Amino acid sequence: MRGAALKIGQILSTAEESVMPPVIRDAMEKARSEADIMPIKQVVRNFESTFGSEWQTNFKEINLFPFAAASIGQVHEAILKDGRRVALKMQYTGISNSIDSDLDNFKLLIDMLGVFPRGLYLEEMIKVTRGELHWECDYIREAAYQTKYRNACSVSPDKYYAPEVIDVLSSREILCSEFVDGVEIDTLVNESQEVRNRVGGLMLELCFRELFEWKVMQTDPNPANYLYDLETKRLNLLDFGAGREFEEDFLDTYLEIIHGAYSSDKEKIVSNSHALKFLTGEENKEMVNAHCTGVMIVGEPFRTSHPDELYHFGTSGFTEKVTKLLPTMSKHRLAPPPE
Repeated sequence: MRGAALKIGQILSTAEESVMPPVIRDAMEKARSEADIMPIKQVVRNFESTFGSEWQTNFKEINLFPFAAASIGQVHEAILKDGRRVALKMQYTGISNSIDSDLDNFKLLIDMLGVFPRGLYLEEMIKVTRGELHWECDYIREAAYQTKYRNACSVSPDKYYAPEVIDVLSSREILCSEFVDGVEIDTLVNESQEVRNRVGGLMLELCFRELFEWKVMQTDPNPANYLYDLETKRLNLLDFGAGREFEEDFLDTYLEIIHGAYSSDKEKIVSNSHALKFLTGEENKEMVNAHCTGVMIVGEPFRTSHPDELYHFGTSGFTEKVTKLLPTMSKHRLAPPPE
């Protein structure tokens, strides 16, 4: 499995046990960084295609066996002539051309099985997924977002770091960037409470700074994109293929919805949801209530009444609570949410 099929598997691997059986989720979890790799002959052909027949002269050392492989490509470690350690992300041959057929087959399968509710707007979901996967196949676009993040992170060097792009060794199919160390955030469950609090705090802060300060977000939920360096106590950010920007008007109104969830203000949630076209204004009472309940569920952590009162994310059951609203939403939703 590669491309769109593997991307769907990666997303499923992040689901809670209440939604995805553990045996399936654990199998999909391997898809985050252990996909099938390309034969070395193919790797060499790709290097020759990008850098020419003398491609090896660019490197002091290079490992033709990847240390990670995911849905779009695989990553190789190398040392440049000047001694810099780098990561070379190489796109799977032909992966861009397979995305459309993969998603078409996925839709055909879902339509045949009849398991996708009308109100979840499969057509729109596939359209957005198709666009985002094609984004991820454009490493020139990704390099631009990586540089944008690197500049944004520079104001908080003790918290976040995005590796430097090596432009002269990067192309649409190969992305060369500074190598960074760290451990994936979802492997820190056995670390001290202090470490886990630090990582949780950094992730929450990053989410809000992306949206409301930087106005750009890396929207791929793969935990392998966030490496925590236990020595420097900062997050190293990777994989910006799904980066996207948001208009200021959207973010200003979206923030009002979040504040409505914080202050338990249903009227504020509804009016701003109309403005952003999450709701059309023609929904029945049942749908409006389900929408507000969903927003309030996501707003739970922000309604803690006292600074010393801890919110327990581990027992929150966000996904399970929202899943219970899906039958109502699939039946009564009148329009898909904005892209």
